[in-house]
Amino acid sequence: MVRGTDTKALVFDLVRASDRTSRAELVKRTGLTGATISTITRRLLDEGLLEETGRAPSTGGKPRTFVSVVPDARYAVGVHLTRTDMVLVLTDLLGAIIGRTRREVAQHPGQDGFAQAVHAAVDEIIVGTGVDITKTAGAGVVVSGAAHSEPLGASSPEDLSRFRTSLVQAIGMPVLMDNDATAAALGEWWVSPRGRADDALVVYLGAGIGGGLLVGGRLQRGTSANAGELGHVCVDLNGPVCSCGARGCVEAIAGPRAVVQQALADPDIAGPAGLGQEIGSRGSVEADFAAVARVAHLGNERAHRLLDHSARALAVSIRSVVNVLDNASVILTGPSAAVAGAVYLPAIDQEVRMSYATQFARPIAVRLSQNCGTAAALGAAAMVLDSAIRSS
Repeated sequence: MVRGTDTKALVFDLVRASDRTSRAELVKRTGLTGATISTITRRLLDEGLLEETGRAPSTGGKPRTFVSVVPDARYAVGVHLTRTDMVLVLTDLLGAIIGRTRREVAQHPGQDGFAQAVHAAVDEIIVGTGVDITKTAGAGVVVSGAAHSEPLGASSPEDLSRFRTSLVQAIGMPVLMDNDATAAALGEWWVSPRGRADDALVVYLGAGIGGGLLVGGRLQRGTSANAGELGHVCVDLNGPVCSCGARGCVEAIAGPRAVVQQALADPDIAGPAGLGQEIGSRGSVEADFAAVARVAHLGNERAHRLLDHSARALAVSIRSVVNVLDNASVILTGPSAAVAGAVYLPAIDQEVRMSYATQFARPIAVRLSQNCGTAAALGAAAMVLDSAIRSS
């Protein structure tokens, strides 16, 4: 859990991930002097972010005093925007979800329409939960895709910046924006017990395949803020053309949208799943994918084979990334993972066991997130909390 030179954030992270700890333990884990730890801890106590929570039994010297995070010291709103709806969560400082809501979005509302809808939803969830608005650090808003967002009608970073500015003016609090998969990775780290997500590849299944990369407790963004874009790993040199223009990307072959497209072409899957004539007929790609996963779970062999092929292709791409990055763990998350994790997780685990690193060292942990359905929104809130700690 390294935060560079931001020693205050480093100390806070260690306390947050440890439930409670002592100053002596913080000295041991950070390598900082006792005086430095005392100064930083005192500052966090004065800001109300930490509190003293009892003492260890005396062993002859001065008993150690434990410190813990004050969960209700700060709150944050996380918003996940898609083409059809938005999922909102309100979390406390530890990432525990205090309130959650989902709202449909009018078709093609434009940036002004999205801004108004987000403003109303944020107000609703804050009022509905009754939290102290003065303790609300801001709102995180995440969308699918790279630096720009098709659902918002934003064709450039400048467009997205203007949208963020309009949100700040409407909501009256700081607003941060990012990619949904990247945010989901940060959210997974924020709520995971100590060490479980410090060095992880977080794989996000929504309408497509995304990902985030955590190294030493830090979110790696890359030079274009797209580090972890797992969906564009090639698994077939002669495969179909992907939306990115390349051939054989795993998203084009095995992403949830690709699965739905293949299901539509098979009456033995499309009929039982209740799919319409085109992708998104049930409201979204994720809803269509969930319908395919449901009939597979109920015994439709053709649907199960389709998901199994998707899972194996995704697993191969994950093994390639793990071989390059030597991750300690792989975490599967996102709304599509929530409905099909039982198929995807074993395939990923089996493939990762064949990775180069496992032949010489420890096994790589593969697990399903406990927050698949709200991963992006939770990550959006975590962005705000993380920023608040570093800037306060």
